Amino acid sequence: MCLGLAQGVFAGAWTQEKGGYYLKVAAQRLNSRSNFDLGGTRVRKLGMGELTELGLQAYAEYGLLERLTLAGAVPYKRLADVRRFAGGIGREESLGFGDLAARILWKLRDRPLVASLAAGGEIPLGYPVDANTRVPLGTGEPSGDIRLLLGRSLYPVPGYLTTEIGYRVRGGAYSDEFFYLLEAGIAMRRWRLKGYVSGLRTLGTCGAVGQAGLIGDQDILKVSPGLGYRLGEHFELALDLIHVAAGCNTTAGSTLAAGIVCKR
Repeated sequence: MCLGLAQGVFAGAWTQEKGGYYLKVAAQRLNSRSNFDLGGTRVRKLGMGELTELGLQAYAEYGLLERLTLAGAVPYKRLADVRRFAGGIGREESLGFGDLAARILWKLRDRPLVASLAAGGEIPLGYPVDANTRVPLGTGEPSGDIRLLLGRSLYPVPGYLTTEIGYRVRGGAYSDEFFYLLEAGIAMRRWRLKGYVSGLRTLGTCGAVGQAGLIGDQDILKVSPGLGYRLGEHFELALDLIHVAAGCNTTAGSTLAAGIVCKR
């Protein structure tokens, strides 16, 4: 799942109880003036360019059975790219829904580690596909993935550790991908601190297929600290910073996301 450049993260290896749900609505913003090129070096965007992304994403989980959870996310975003050329300033914008992401999560075991298997994919939501645009809303191609998730509570310390590893099959000319994530979190009264490191690597040649450093055959390494504040039993505020630390054929920069969570 992704909102622009920021891949959304599912809630780890734990499934929802039957009839339980988790809903998060978040707004986020990215402003970037640089890319990681095909060799992984951070360089200035062409034409002294500047990319701005504003987005809104709804993410939900619902417990179908005690061990079976359905999860999905829908992003809506506005992308703007401004560049300076000899003939003047060029500006291009796009606005609309990205890809619908949906997954089914099956809990395999809960001791000594929580282990789950998730399968799903992403479906384009009818946005126009233009190979020449600098602000693509997505690839226009469906994809499917499978992932193994492991988690452990740190009780009696109010914290957790979770990890995942997965494989994505991409449609069209895009190469398949391998991805992973490591996350840790701790709660202190009403506050919750968390952080994760996630990686994505193309199984093709980095940059063989690409569009404006936003989509294509690319490698991405992200680091993300997060802060949450519990308003009550069912509501929480969340603030996350998602930083692209390294990669190739991808936009560099940091995304700031703020949202509200409702859960039962």
